[in-house]
Amino acid sequence: MRPERRPPRHGWHGLCAAVLLCVGGAAAAEQAAADGAAADRLRAAVRADYVLQCAGCHRVDGRGSGRHGIPDFRNSVGAFVHLPQGRDYLVRVPGAAQSQLSNAELAAVLNWVVQEFSAAQLPPDFRPYTEQEVAQVRPRRYEDVVPVRHGLAQALSQLGFQLADYSYGSDRKP
Repeated sequence: MRPERRPPRHGWHGLCAAVLLCVGGAAAAEQAAADGAAADRLRAAVRADYVLQCAGCHRVDGRGSGRHGIPDFRNSVGAFVHLPQGRDYLVRVPGAAQSQLSNAELAAVLNWVVQEFSAAQLPPDFRPYTEQEVAQVRPRRYEDVVPVRHGLAQALSQLGFQLADYSYGSDRKP
C-alpha cells in the first residue's frame, strides 16, 4: 500500500522564503547603488587630481599644447603600456614623478588618463597601475626625458602605433 501523497505546503515556510528573497534583493540593490555612488565619487576625485596636477599643461580635455611641446593624450597615451619601458615612462616623466600626488593617487590618475583619453590603444589584457608599481618605478626619474620619448616613439611605431607629436626637444630628434 502506498502512502498518501500530501499536497505541497506553502504556509509560513514559503512566506518566509519569499520575504527573505525580497529583503535580500532590496539589500543587494541598495549595496549596488552605494557601490556605484562610491565609484562615481572615486572617479570624480581622480579626475580632480588630473585637473589639479596635469591639466595645466595637458589641458582638461587631454589635447596638450603642440606649440609648447606638450603632447596630446588623446588616442595616443595608451600605446605606451604595450612596452614595459613605456609603462615606466608614464610614471617617470617629470610631471608625474614630481607631482604632489601620493603613489596610490598617481596610479589612479594614470589609469584614468589611459582609459579616458586612449582606451582604444590599450591592450586587451591591460593591467592597471598599482600603488606598489608606482612606488617602485617613480624614484628612478629621468635626467633627460626627450631621448627616452623619441626612442619609445620609434619602438611603438614599429608595433603600428602613432604617438601624438612631441615637439619639445625636437631639435634633438635622432
